[in-house]
Amino acid sequence: MRNISKERESENTDNSYAKISPIKKAIRTKAFPLFILLVVVIAVFAVLSPLGNDGFQAFFRMKTFWRILQDLAVPGFLTIGVGLLIVSGSIDLSAASAGSLSGVIIAVCMAWTDISWPVAIVIGLVAAALVGVINAVLVNELKQPPFIATMAMSIVLGAVMQIICTDKTGQLIGQVNFSNDFIQQIGTYKIFGEVPAASMVMVFFFIIYGLALSKSKFGRTLYLMGGNQAAAHLAGINAKRFSYFLFINSSVLASFSGIVNASRVKMGGAQALANLQFTGITAAILGGISFGGGSGGLGGAFLGLLVINTFGTGMTSSGASPYMTPVLSGILLIAALTFDYFNIRAQNKRVGA
Repeated sequence: MRNISKERESENTDNSYAKISPIKKAIRTKAFPLFILLVVVIAVFAVLSPLGNDGFQAFFRMKTFWRILQDLAVPGFLTIGVGLLIVSGSIDLSAASAGSLSGVIIAVCMAWTDISWPVAIVIGLVAAALVGVINAVLVNELKQPPFIATMAMSIVLGAVMQIICTDKTGQLIGQVNFSNDFIQQIGTYKIFGEVPAASMVMVFFFIIYGLALSKSKFGRTLYLMGGNQAAAHLAGINAKRFSYFLFINSSVLASFSGIVNASRVKMGGAQALANLQFTGITAAILGGISFGGGSGGLGGAFLGLLVINTFGTGMTSSGASPYMTPVLSGILLIAALTFDYFNIRAQNKRVGA
């Protein structure tokens, strides 16, 4: 009788959850508070931004929306790769440096050699993939902590790029300027003259990777790896193989960021993506991906990225210092990590109970 009553209670619970409206389900997600924050940020800057000649707020217009979307492309690719690694219980602090390396290689090929632009792009992608392989070897074969291994790789790549960016006189110049119409179109081409093509590709990648994470065996494997490594091992999951893929994937996606950035500024530099070192991590954790792994999704990560970029664009439109954007990113990262810590502790208490 007790078993029957328990089964009925379970059925009633499942039925009651199924009857919850889609709106209530959305409110209960981790991304909902972030959506509210985005609305607040938009409202605040819509009020604070100066009036245009037509009497409308400078921030609250379509060109501002396209600008925000265009600025999402470079950090967006970084966020996807790093976000997947965090879900699996790992991390990559060298992604921004790998992206910068691709940009430097393309710039050097275009400015100082006769290498064609398609070959230059392939070389940049291969170099980034090699960085991912080395990261995976350090973590899986040499058993180094991902945080330390990838941070060390970032330092090494910074030094390598400084050496590459050396002119004929032996002087370190830190960046290499170039000019190529085809490469420039990669980052600046706009569909119908308005929609940034690179950003549309980034959004497409978010959708594909997001669906793979939430709807496929691949995604379930990553959640299991991040949530319970022992269970993943017992389930026969080849964690090492997935780790290699994720590190290489992170570096290659970062190279997309580096290529788009280099095409826009016509330059490859050792510090090209330095300001984005933690943007992807911040967006991922802010969007609900647990720093300890095993939970979260790329939809929330995209929303987190949108909050950060909207704030940055709003600061520029209102005439405030652009350096406030990194300040906000840091504050949001601390807040997200703190919330994640208390959330994990509460879950552990419930499990222990």
